Amino acid sequence: MIKSGGSFYYKGKSCIIGAIILLNGLHHLVATSHILSKIGDHLEVNGMQVAVTSILKDLDLALVELPSVCEVELTNLGNAAVLEDAILFNEIHSIRCRVLSAGASLIYLSFPCSDMPQPGDSGSPILQKGKVIGFISSALLTDCMGVAISANVLLNMRGFGR
Repeated sequence: MIKSGGSFYYKGKSCIIGAIILLNGLHHLVATSHILSKIGDHLEVNGMQVAVTSILKDLDLALVELPSVCEVELTNLGNAAVLEDAILFNEIHSIRCRVLSAGASLIYLSFPCSDMPQPGDSGSPILQKGKVIGFISSALLTDCMGVAISANVLLNMRGFGR
């Protein structure tokens, strides 16, 4: 089953699935674009070869259309609640954090300095109140902060949910 927090392989390296969404009637995998190179790049998910179909560089997001034969779990997306607890999660681990600020496209997070996201965590979903509110894009080790792309970006995409 392909789902949020799961993994795919790109150039032999394990990467994190941020979300699975329905866009224009087709299932898409969402990942951070800074780990990929370009549209058409091939990656492997559940033993299948698929290609990057869209890169939203300004938003650090990439979309990968999945074949209709894929078994997927659609991601329940939501809005961030400021000054509330959240969890970064993936197949490997989960890290508690707190939402400090949330805008239209970015969410700023505070992490325990002893438990920060690592480079392999890029794209990991941020969960709050049972919904994915964003995807980790970067971590600032000097002040134990993180920046996530807001799920609002996907919720506001034309064709989302259809």
